[in-house]
Amino acid sequence: RPAQTLLAAASVRSAWRTLVARGIGQAPVVSADGTLAGLAGRAELLPPALLDAALADAAAWDALLDQPVAAVMWTPVPAAAPDTELRRVAELLLATGLPGVPVVSADGRVEGFVSRSDLLRAIVADPPLDLWG
Repeated sequence: RPAQTLLAAASVRSAWRTLVARGIGQAPVVSADGTLAGLAGRAELLPPALLDAALADAAAWDALLDQPVAAVMWTPVPAAAPDTELRRVAELLLATGLPGVPVVSADGRVEGFVSRSDLLRAIVADPPLDLWG
């Protein structure tokens, strides 16, 4: 907490800069009222399949970067409640292949985000976290 989020209406260019500035690979995407709208990472913002064509044409590159995050985000995206056990979050990541899971309040507002690396940090923390107890 607090969650690092991207706005659904923000441009891909702006979202990419935000991820780079914060040193993160993905973030929950929120609507203007702060509720969860999706998930976007660097792979969704600039998919390799579109990069070759865009790099060859400046106008295509600008169009790619100027589109809203909502056009490229992963949606719908599952979320966890603040009291969800880490084991359940890990199971969800394995089942979906997502890089992380947004944590949302009962009213749908994003409160946090649990990434794969967050889970690994929790497992190796001293004292060790008892995930299976």
